[in-house]
Amino acid sequence: MALIHTAHLRVRPEAVERFRARIARHAHNSLAREPGCHRFDVHQEAEDPALFFLYEVYADAAALEAHRAAPHYLAFREDVKDWVIERTWWFWHTVAGDGG
Repeated sequence: MALIHTAHLRVRPEAVERFRARIARHAHNSLAREPGCHRFDVHQEAEDPALFFLYEVYADAAALEAHRAAPHYLAFREDVKDWVIERTWWFWHTVAGDGG
Protein backbone atom coordinates (compact mmCIF):
# COMPACT_ATOMS: atom_id res chain seq x y z
CA MET A 1 0.00 0.00 0.00
CA ALA A 2 1.36 3.42 -0.97
CA LEU A 3 2.45 5.78 1.77
CA ILE A 4 1.78 9.48 1.35
CA HIS A 5 3.93 11.97 3.19
CA THR A 6 3.05 15.67 3.43
CA ALA A 7 5.05 18.39 5.09
CA HIS A 8 4.96 22.08 5.81
CA LEU A 9 8.41 23.67 5.89
CA ARG A 10 8.92 27.26 6.96
CA VAL A 11 12.20 28.84 5.95
CA ARG A 12 13.98 32.00 6.95
CA PRO A 13 12.80 34.88 4.73
CA GLU A 14 16.33 35.61 3.55
CA ALA A 15 16.74 31.99 2.40
CA VAL A 16 13.51 31.59 0.39
CA GLU A 17 15.08 31.79 -3.07
CA ARG A 18 17.99 29.49 -2.21
CA PHE A 19 15.65 27.01 -0.53
CA ARG A 20 13.24 26.98 -3.47
CA ALA A 21 16.06 26.08 -5.85
CA ARG A 22 17.49 23.46 -3.48
CA ILE A 23 14.16 21.75 -2.74
CA ALA A 24 13.38 21.60 -6.47
CA ARG A 25 16.70 19.84 -7.06
CA HIS A 26 16.02 17.50 -4.14
CA ALA A 27 12.58 16.57 -5.51
CA HIS A 28 14.10 15.87 -8.93
CA ASN A 29 16.88 13.73 -7.42
CA SER A 30 14.42 11.76 -5.29
CA LEU A 31 12.26 10.90 -8.28
CA ALA A 32 15.24 10.09 -10.52
CA ARG A 33 17.22 8.00 -8.04
CA GLU A 34 14.59 6.24 -5.93
CA PRO A 35 12.40 3.60 -7.56
CA GLY A 36 10.08 3.68 -4.54
CA CYS A 37 9.48 7.45 -4.77
CA HIS A 38 6.48 7.82 -7.05
CA ARG A 39 5.71 11.52 -6.60
CA PHE A 40 7.44 14.53 -5.05
CA ASP A 41 5.59 17.82 -5.49
CA VAL A 42 6.75 21.09 -3.95
CA HIS A 43 4.38 24.04 -3.52
CA GLN A 44 5.00 27.55 -2.20
CA GLU A 45 2.25 29.42 -0.35
CA ALA A 46 0.97 32.33 -2.45
CA GLU A 47 0.76 34.93 0.33
CA ASP A 48 3.52 33.60 2.57
CA PRO A 49 6.49 32.71 0.34
CA ALA A 50 8.50 31.36 3.29
CA LEU A 51 6.03 28.47 3.67
CA PHE A 52 6.41 25.37 1.50
CA PHE A 53 4.13 22.35 1.18
CA LEU A 54 5.55 18.99 0.11
CA TYR A 55 3.44 16.12 -1.22
CA GLU A 56 5.35 12.87 -1.58
CA VAL A 57 4.14 9.38 -2.50
CA TYR A 58 6.23 6.30 -1.72
CA ALA A 59 5.61 2.67 -2.62
CA ASP A 60 5.56 1.76 1.07
CA ALA A 61 7.20 2.53 4.43
CA ALA A 62 10.43 0.81 3.31
CA ALA A 63 10.67 3.19 0.33
CA LEU A 64 10.31 6.17 2.67
CA GLU A 65 13.06 4.76 4.88
CA ALA A 66 15.26 4.28 1.81
CA HIS A 67 14.58 7.92 0.89
CA ARG A 68 15.69 9.10 4.33
CA ALA A 69 18.89 7.06 4.10
CA ALA A 70 19.79 8.16 0.56
CA PRO A 71 22.95 10.27 0.16
CA HIS A 72 21.08 12.97 -1.77
CA TYR A 73 18.55 13.26 1.09
CA LEU A 74 21.31 13.55 3.70
CA ALA A 75 23.06 16.20 1.57
CA PHE A 76 19.79 18.12 1.21
CA ARG A 77 19.18 18.10 4.97
CA GLU A 78 22.72 19.35 5.57
CA ASP A 79 22.39 22.10 2.95
CA VAL A 80 19.12 23.48 4.35
CA LYS A 81 19.69 22.94 8.08
CA ASP A 82 20.14 26.66 8.75
CA TRP A 83 17.34 27.75 6.42
CA VAL A 84 14.42 25.66 7.70
CA ILE A 85 13.06 27.00 10.97
CA GLU A 86 9.90 24.90 11.29
CA ARG A 87 8.87 21.42 10.09
CA THR A 88 5.50 19.75 10.46
CA TRP A 89 4.73 16.50 8.70
CA TRP A 90 2.07 13.84 8.36
CA PHE A 91 1.80 10.33 6.95
CA TRP A 92 -1.32 9.16 5.11
CA HIS A 93 -2.89 6.01 3.69
CA THR A 94 -5.52 6.36 0.97
CA VAL A 95 -9.01 5.45 2.17
CA ALA A 96 -10.89 6.08 -1.09
CA GLY A 97 -10.02 7.37 -4.54
CA ASP A 98 -7.98 6.27 -7.49
CA GLY A 99 -4.81 6.06 -5.36
CA GLY A 100 -6.16 2.76 -3.98
